[in-house]
Amino acid sequence: MSKHVGRKQRWSRVDARTYTSALGRVAYQQDAWYALLEYRTLVPGEAGTLPAWEPHARRLGPYRRPRNAMVALEREATALRNRHGKDVLFGDQTWAES
Repeated sequence: MSKHVGRKQRWSRVDARTYTSALGRVAYQQDAWYALLEYRTLVPGEAGTLPAWEPHARRLGPYRRPRNAMVALEREATALRNRHGKDVLFGDQTWAES
């Protein structure tokens, strides 16, 4: 059995210039396509404090086609997951969902 999920199922079209997925969004800006990735990493707390989530935002691009921006966003998300494991959250994802 295959676990492959097609791009049309992973991405939804908002309008002619924007696509979204659970990881981020792809938008047409300034005559090119850009992948917009917002994520948070868990930063260990200092002595006696709890760890905190630090927000980050990345803009990948420019790309000639939306598909290229989608692939770049998915690859960057995979690299972040490999680097941080469960200590990374994408978009509006909560800790309980990961």
